[in-house]
Amino acid sequence: MSSLLRAGAIYALANVLAAGVPFMLLPVLTRVLSPAEYGRVVSFFMLVPVCAAVAGLSVHGAVGVRWLDRRSGDPRSYTAAAVLVAFGSSAVAAALAAVFAPRAGIELAPALCALAAVVAGATALQGTRFAVWQAAGQALPAATLQVSSAAFNVGLSLLAVLALQAGGTGRILGASVAVAAVAALSVFSLHRDACLARPTAADIRSVLRFGLPLVPHTLAGAVLASVDRFAVAGQLGSGPLGVYGAASQLGLIINVITDAATKAYTPTMYRLLAAPGLRSRLRLVGVAYLSVPVWAALAVVVWLLLGALGGWVLGPKYQEAISLSWWFLLGGAIGGIYLQVAGLFFFSGRTEWLGAATMLACAFSAVLAPWAVAAYGASGGAMAYCAAQAALVLAAWGLSQRLMPMPWVAPRLAVRVLIGRRAGRSGRP
Repeated sequence: MSSLLRAGAIYALANVLAAGVPFMLLPVLTRVLSPAEYGRVVSFFMLVPVCAAVAGLSVHGAVGVRWLDRRSGDPRSYTAAAVLVAFGSSAVAAALAAVFAPRAGIELAPALCALAAVVAGATALQGTRFAVWQAAGQALPAATLQVSSAAFNVGLSLLAVLALQAGGTGRILGASVAVAAVAALSVFSLHRDACLARPTAADIRSVLRFGLPLVPHTLAGAVLASVDRFAVAGQLGSGPLGVYGAASQLGLIINVITDAATKAYTPTMYRLLAAPGLRSRLRLVGVAYLSVPVWAALAVVVWLLLGALGGWVLGPKYQEAISLSWWFLLGGAIGGIYLQVAGLFFFSGRTEWLGAATMLACAFSAVLAPWAVAAYGASGGAMAYCAAQAALVLAAWGLSQRLMPMPWVAPRLAVRVLIGRRAGRSGRP
């Protein structure tokens, strides 16, 4: 238990430091760049998650599962296959982005559109190195990789924008060089630590079998994360969007914490899923049910703190963002529950079902968000975001029952089994 808490604390600190990159750069960029230049930067970083649907093919998720459950084969050759797939899929995504992104209204040169796909693929390679360390329970080097990448991103971006006076293109190139360099170091580190071996055709097919069904899931996820913002921008204009964006940034506080907790818990979750017998699955269900009040209470606490410190955090022009942030905090808490359910799909390798859940939630949000903004303004958009997260959890949970049935109908028994095991470990009756 102490090692789990220690890993969670390390991941939480790394997430906070890495997530701070946009906050650290925003005051600088908005003072140095013109609105048109900054708009190009925003366009680039909107394109990156869209490209991630193809670039990388989420290979880091496949690698993490294989290192934790080695019954399917050598994880070293599987990791090498994942690296090859990441390179190949990134090249395909770069070509697609260069051709189609400018035609879709992205105001960037084709070369910069292709670069967004390279950044997406390089991020997947970093994630592969992270996943191997995570599976081995090495939280410190995994977190160091995450923080180093973020620090390098900030340093090169500031150098390009301020010292070289390269404007918005400097921010894009600085971030791209930083991500690519850390990805190259990640692959070298895998080779140095003997985590790579000659891949087989079966390994490559297995990686593709894992990643290709995630393409619609990842693409729908990118749309799901931004459809409310597009609705606010289109119907209310840039001023309300600024306040709305500040509120969504505050909501990321919960996302950072839930993501760190999930990273610390994932190895234990996969080991329990791999173990035979009902008792292990009851323990998983117990953790899931207990997490619901924990994340909800955390959202309330953070919201109260923001209410008390809002004037210092945002300033007088953004006070409306404090009230809006509640819906993003609650959405982040719901997202923490989703991450646990999503682990069932990643463990089984049947990620196409997860893609179906995301697409269902995306369709729901695409209908709800424009109507909610028209009816209730920015608050409606925030409520639509929260409702979309809930729809995603429900869709994933319902589909997971067909894929990997769990004893969800026995919450009391699951909690008793979980608590009873903890009590037994501490020597209590």
